[in-house]
Amino acid sequence: MTFASEIAEARHAALDGFRGEPIRIEPRSTPPGPRSVSGPDPVRPVREIVGRYRSKPITAELEGNREGSRFQSMTRIAGNAITMRISPAQAAALGYALAANDRIVLLARPGAPAFTIVRVGARDGGELMLELTTEAAA
Repeated sequence: MTFASEIAEARHAALDGFRGEPIRIEPRSTPPGPRSVSGPDPVRPVREIVGRYRSKPITAELEGNREGSRFQSMTRIAGNAITMRISPAQAAALGYALAANDRIVLLARPGAPAFTIVRVGARDGGELMLELTTEAAA
């Protein structure tokens, strides 16, 4: 193990200790087809690990312009960018790769909110960056 990787590992451990929270990963199988219903994945087990949740408010503008009838418009859209970071050590403890449509439950939050993974991306240091979307309350 190199000195730089030891520092990176210590940094991830410190961040998990400070900002991390317990989460439950519930893998789902995604059958082919647009109208298929997903269910629990029989191959990948449910696991509890530590992740770092973040919800950041965002705004975007959509603009339209048409010269023929002098039509101009602008619409502002507001929302939240919801992400979860998982350190390399926690990803290794998981034992399998995460995929889109897997479910994440924040165990330490009131009501244990659930999210669906939209996209999984790996960062340079091996950290996973998950883009999430809110699931409807059951």
